[in-house]
Amino acid sequence: MFSKHSDSPVSFKSSWKTEQQLAEGGTQTDEVGQEEAECQVISLIETGVQTEEEEPPNFDNQEYDEASLAEFLQRITPKVIQELDRQNRSRAFDGFLLMREEETSQVKLLHTLRWSNRDTEGLVSGIDWSCTGSVIAVAYGWSSHDDWCDHKSAVAVWNINRSDFDSNQPERVIDVSSCVASLAFHPTNPAVFAIGTFNGEVLVYDLVHVEEVVPMATGECGGGSVTTLLWIDSAISRVSATRSSSTLVATTSTGYILEWTLNITKQELQLKSGFMLQGQDVPRSIRTQVDESSGVGIATASFNSEDITLFVLGAEVGGMFLCSTAREVPTGVAFAGIGLKKCVTSVLAPHTGRVITSECSPHHRNAILSAASDNEIRLYSLLQPNRPVSVIYSEQNISCAHWSLSRPLVVAVGLMTGQVVLYDFGQKNCEPFLTLPAAEKPSPITTTAFNKKNMALIAVGDQLGRVSLWQLPNSAVSPTSTELSTLFTLLGNLTE
Repeated sequence: MFSKHSDSPVSFKSSWKTEQQLAEGGTQTDEVGQEEAECQVISLIETGVQTEEEEPPNFDNQEYDEASLAEFLQRITPKVIQELDRQNRSRAFDGFLLMREEETSQVKLLHTLRWSNRDTEGLVSGIDWSCTGSVIAVAYGWSSHDDWCDHKSAVAVWNINRSDFDSNQPERVIDVSSCVASLAFHPTNPAVFAIGTFNGEVLVYDLVHVEEVVPMATGECGGGSVTTLLWIDSAISRVSATRSSSTLVATTSTGYILEWTLNITKQELQLKSGFMLQGQDVPRSIRTQVDESSGVGIATASFNSEDITLFVLGAEVGGMFLCSTAREVPTGVAFAGIGLKKCVTSVLAPHTGRVITSECSPHHRNAILSAASDNEIRLYSLLQPNRPVSVIYSEQNISCAHWSLSRPLVVAVGLMTGQVVLYDFGQKNCEPFLTLPAAEKPSPITTTAFNKKNMALIAVGDQLGRVSLWQLPNSAVSPTSTELSTLFTLLGNLTE
């Protein structure tokens, strides 16, 4: 089975090793030649000129007829003063601003914010900018409700100045259990904002705590929809004379005006005081079959920019009301253990439709803007509230209106056709001087908001859930030299 066996070795030479052949070579560029040359001016000529000295005329000993001069001045002075007064009253050049023709078409669409995860039927119900002008919050809701709201809504937040900004993906999304009806950023803290829901809740959030999705403070408004949220000074309770930016006022569809005090350290929202708009406050010409003691739905509200005890209300029935926090007359109605007081001091000329906007001017304490479903945009003066001092009628249905933050006479008006138009109360033709075009798929505008820092930037929301960020041209942002004086004239207050 096994046997001895011995094989002789076999070998072969490697074939991959070969002798390498080397050769040397070189190259040289041609020598670069250099030359030098000089240039010199051949001749130089100098010259000079001198004016002759002239003696100034001497008027000391000039003779003139004083009687003739006096007679001339007496004759011509009344005519000159009359002409100067006529020119001063003239409004021929009001609103005139010298500009290049191409500047009128510099409207630019910067971004279109879309949140892909929103409900397809949800619309933009509110927009507000932070006090720094870099963060924008967009609230979503539904256009109609049969009863109690059980829709799932949200607030999406974008920072347009971030390097990773994505118009289709918000930086933060806050889910809300019902439709958001109002939204307001804190005036000095860019991370804090409040929302009011259709079911009557007030929720305050702090964006600093990015890991938390619950509100830092909450409040209840009695079940009525929170139509307006306003951060103001502590004016209603008048407990302290110091300015406080942590006072939040909410108005409701049940006629309540409630003041809440926010303690950010303790994360508490405490109800301090309140007022009520009742049926007896509504003029009989527009009063419906409502009990005089019951509340009247408040659609919009605004506080005076100079006197924080004054505010204006716009009612769902079309009434416009000038109100004061200084009133102490009880209504006989209590809410959450606090007696509500009367607030109406005078009634402005009412609209014939639901008031959409009632807004105090940021430029003049006596100017009030209003807009309603009767398609009228009105300018009121507190000095004569019984009638508007100027009215602009829109051929298209109006959805919202807001004062320009930089131009005293300009308002931005949202239309149901999907456009935003800018009107100037100083112009006589009552035609918009600038139009922001509708999107490719037009949808009714729901709200607009000017940026508080970059006043050439305006956000426009619509019923399809889109928010367009537009940059306005300088002509729409820079006020004219006579614009403020024209506003004083319209309001009947000629003393600036």
